Amino acid sequence: MKKVVLCLLVMFGMPLMVHAAKFEVPSADLSFDLADEWYVFTRDNLEGNSDLEDLEISVEEMQDYFLEYDLYVDAFTEDYDFFIYKSVTEDVGSLPDYYDFELEEFATSIMDTYGADSYEIYDNDYKYVRIEYFESDYYVIDYFTIIDNQYYILSIQKLEEFNDDERKMMQDIIDSVQFDNYEPEDNKELIIVALGIGLVVVLGVTALIISRVKDKHESKETV
Repeated sequence: MKKVVLCLLVMFGMPLMVHAAKFEVPSADLSFDLADEWYVFTRDNLEGNSDLEDLEISVEEMQDYFLEYDLYVDAFTEDYDFFIYKSVTEDVGSLPDYYDFELEEFATSIMDTYGADSYEIYDNDYKYVRIEYFESDYYVIDYFTIIDNQYYILSIQKLEEFNDDERKMMQDIIDSVQFDNYEPEDNKELIIVALGIGLVVVLGVTALIISRVKDKHESKETV
């Protein structure tokens, strides 16, 4: 779908539309900021969206695209693609309520599944597992988190390797994200059960990750 949109932009010589910096996505319980040059579609801004009309893409086509791949945000410029995926996971709470050492096995499983060389536990107001890797001709940076039993992947990709300024740009996007569904737990109480459910987190989320990898390959093959 994205490639179709970009082809239409080139064909008609259309500039990227100017959008507001902040985007609210109630269906995903979050908001985030993007610079004006981004072309942004979310599950919540499709109805009456003049950008879709200009590109001759129907609301139904975009809705089907979002539903098929558990997508809630599809944003892009000429150089970058930015996606937000969300799925329901097991009863594991929220990643920010876990200690870093509890997330090591979870983070390692993500790194191994995607073939990344390393991972980072990125801790801002929330907590993410960050990896960087190469897949199907794309360089990719992914941030993974779980908030209120909702599993999120925030992903940026491009055809050329990321430089430090671009990595910082993605980090700034991540730092702008606010989750409406996050309520911090009492760590003293959480640590008693966290070790016991850690394996459930890894097993459940790893299965979802593997599914997402397959979906990414299928999506790129069919657009």
